[in-house]
Amino acid sequence: MSKEHVVYQKLDRKILEENVKRLVTQEIVEEHARNPFGQHSDALERILIYLRKHQLRMQGKYVIVCTQPHQKWCIGELSGVRGVPPQIYEKECFTSIKEAEHYIFLRRLKEFGLIHTLT
Repeated sequence: MSKEHVVYQKLDRKILEENVKRLVTQEIVEEHARNPFGQHSDALERILIYLRKHQLRMQGKYVIVCTQPHQKWCIGELSGVRGVPPQIYEKECFTSIKEAEHYIFLRRLKEFGLIHTLT
């Protein structure tokens, strides 16, 4: 790992610990559940920007896959390899795209250690 990458990781961790972590509250999670798309409060927008910058990689990126039009949306994960379809998690399916989007938000928060459960 290059020296620049190590410095970047330290700075990124500092931003997470000092700026983003304090913004994650139950009220913010509830705001996202009500409206995962569109206008957000400043705090929620900052959290989303932080989470999105880590989604530039393709391998392991979460996606929403509509498996039954207008009825069923499942969480998938990209392989990062052109031509290889996403792995679809059949146990992580929802009846609305809004629910699926919120689930991915919760999952990202959990992966960053910002919440402990996905509910």
